[in-house]
Order: sequence, then C-alpha cells, then structure tokens
Amino acid sequence: MTAAAMTDRPAYAPKGEYRLTGAGLLRSEWTKLWSLRSTWIVLLCAVVFAGGLGALISGSVPTDQGFSGADMSLGFAMAGVSLSSVFIAVLGILTVTGEYSTGSIRSTMSAAPRRLSVLWSKAAVYGAVVAALFTVMVFATFFLSQALFDGTALGGISVGDDGVLGALLGYVAMIVYLALLAIAIGAILRNSAGSIGFYIGVIMILPELATLLPWNWVSDVTPYAPGNVPNTLLLVDTSQGTLGVGESWLWMGVWLVVAYGLAAVLLKRRDV
Repeated sequence: MTAAAMTDRPAYAPKGEYRLTGAGLLRSEWTKLWSLRSTWIVLLCAVVFAGGLGALISGSVPTDQGFSGADMSLGFAMAGVSLSSVFIAVLGILTVTGEYSTGSIRSTMSAAPRRLSVLWSKAAVYGAVVAALFTVMVFATFFLSQALFDGTALGGISVGDDGVLGALLGYVAMIVYLALLAIAIGAILRNSAGSIGFYIGVIMILPELATLLPWNWVSDVTPYAPGNVPNTLLLVDTSQGTLGVGESWLWMGVWLVVAYGLAAVLLKRRDV
C-alpha cells in the first residue's frame, strides 16, 4: 500500500496548499513563547520586582530629606521598572538561544526555510508581549507610588502634568527596545550564557565603568552607548538629558538596525 493511500492524500503537497504564512509564523512563535515554563516565571518575576521594588522605595523615602519634583518622584517609583529590564532581556535572549541549545531550531528552520522571517516573528511577538505587559505595569506602579507619596513633596503629580505621560511612555519604550536588542544579541551569539554575559557586561556595566576613566572623550561617547540612549526618554524635563528626545529615538533605531542587520547576515550565512 502506498503512502498516499495510507494517508488518504497525495504523496506530494500541491503547490500553495501548505504554504507557510506570516500569520502562521506569528502563531508558532506565540505558542512556543507561552508553552515554556520559563516565560511565565521570568515575566512574573519582572512584574513583581518592578511593582514591588517601586512600592518599597516609594513607601520608605524619608520625607525630611528635601526630595521633591516630578523627575525625583518618577525616579523613585520606576526604579524597579528599570532594573526589571534585566529579566526581560534574559527571557528575550532565551527565546532564541533556547532553540539552539535543544536543537529544535532545526525543525523551525525546516518549516520556515526563509530564515529571516523567523527572526522578525520572534521580535514581533516578544516585543508586543513586553509592550502590553509593561504599559500596564508602568502606569499601575505610577499610581501606586503617588498614593504612597500622598501628603509629601513627591506627591501630587498626575499623568496630565507636562512631561509626565511622555516619561511614563518612555519607560515602556526603553523596556521594549532592550527586549528587542536582547533578541538580536541572542541571534548573533546563539549561546545562552555568552549572550546573557554580553548583555550584562557590555550593555549594562561597561558604559558605567567607562565614566570612571580619566579621559574627557569617554564622557562624550557614553551617552550613545546602546544601553544609555533611552535615558532622556525617562525624564519629565527632557532638557536635562544628555541627548535630545529626537536623538534618543534616532540612536535606538540605529542600534536596532545594526544589531538586527548583523543577526540577519549571520542567520543567512551560518549553518543551523
């Protein structure tokens, strides 16, 4: 008995019948992301850490230290959000490198021989999840902190005040940017430990250590480092930033183009 008779369908797939679509790739990446226990654990840690640390700091700020101003208030409230970007970056890296470590990347690339579509789908799905989650988290943390700041010089700030909404959305943009950057790093290095080490060492720590060097040109360069370019977007008074708002968006785009360009070239040229 032939294979076609056993399956009640032709032994070959008619042209176009089983064509892989963009929507199908997105559904595939969505399923893979949420089927992993690590996704739920890491995202839960990010949410609890962001909200919990923000509430802890907001509730313990001394009222007699002269703290005041919208930027100071937002800085205390969002301290946990900034630090939780590490969880988001690690999970972004694992969404790529996890498939290489298990070997399941071979199945993925066999199903989607146009390899770049897999990279774009991973970035789109993970970026959308992070954007939705942290939009809720940032605003919830802001309102919680304002309740804790009530009656102090740090309280009385509303979303409608000049620059506040922009700063809150800036925190969301920063988290999404770092999540997308982490996916590109994972695609370039294809190793979990190496990618996480590179992200923490080069993206997070190196620019801070560089400011300790005695050369003036270093302080001129560090604002353009990949991990520093979103900083202006986090300010209520953006005139105090080392870069302009437009420059921050421009350089975030530049670093993403560079990272994804390199990832795309390597993905096309290297064996799975």
